[in-house]
Amino acid sequence: MAPEDIGKIAKEYVERNRGNLYKEPRDHVSSWHAHELCLGCGSCISLGRRSKYCPGRLRLDQLTLLDDLTWGPARNIVSFTGGDLACQPEFYAESAKEIKSLGEDLWVLFETNGHGLTPENLDLFRDAGIDSLWLDIKAYDDKVHRNLTGASNEWILKLPAEIIERGFVLEVSSVYIPGWVETDQIRKIAELLAQVHPEILYAIIAFLPEHKLKHVPPPNFQQMVEAFEAAKDAGLKNVKVGNLGRFVKNMEEYEILFNIGAI
Repeated sequence: MAPEDIGKIAKEYVERNRGNLYKEPRDHVSSWHAHELCLGCGSCISLGRRSKYCPGRLRLDQLTLLDDLTWGPARNIVSFTGGDLACQPEFYAESAKEIKSLGEDLWVLFETNGHGLTPENLDLFRDAGIDSLWLDIKAYDDKVHRNLTGASNEWILKLPAEIIERGFVLEVSSVYIPGWVETDQIRKIAELLAQVHPEILYAIIAFLPEHKLKHVPPPNFQQMVEAFEAAKDAGLKNVKVGNLGRFVKNMEEYEILFNIGAI
């Protein structure tokens, strides 16, 4: 596949959704903002009525079946996600140029763990037209980060400032892993982000036991609420929690998260 093929795929996406494409402003080029439009519950489609938690910002004809088989809006955003893509920066820079050349007012989002975001690649991505970076900060503690990834996080912790300085939209996520990355580290990451800019988007994701950490349980409800509150107390204004199915056990807990603004 070549960058030109990515451009064709983006064009096909626009044509397929032209009648209901939701136009986001550039500062909403994030996964975080998608949930402000739709929670993806599908109630309005499957039950014929909106959930009481529905943001109520979309018409029914603006919903479509997404690639992950959930319902939601088709937005004017092309996202590069999965694994880590920054090992091939030139490919994605050229792909972004192809997308922008379509003249369809499409934004481009790029997800990464940050290790490939050298200053040179950040400049390359900015000049190519990539609008938003979704940065996964695995841990604040360098030893824990090394144990999880095999690499230091020294540069990763400097990236939020580097990214904001270059004018990208920034969304950050961290996974709450019991015994590894808990509230103390979530708080420190949030403090670092708040020092850069208090409106940086931050998502705290509940761990899903897999691979060599299958023996580690997901966090419980109280742990996730404490992490959310710690991130807010650190000065961040935009914080949410994710992977609700791993720790929310009943509607009472869901209601609590909704009322405190965690979802």
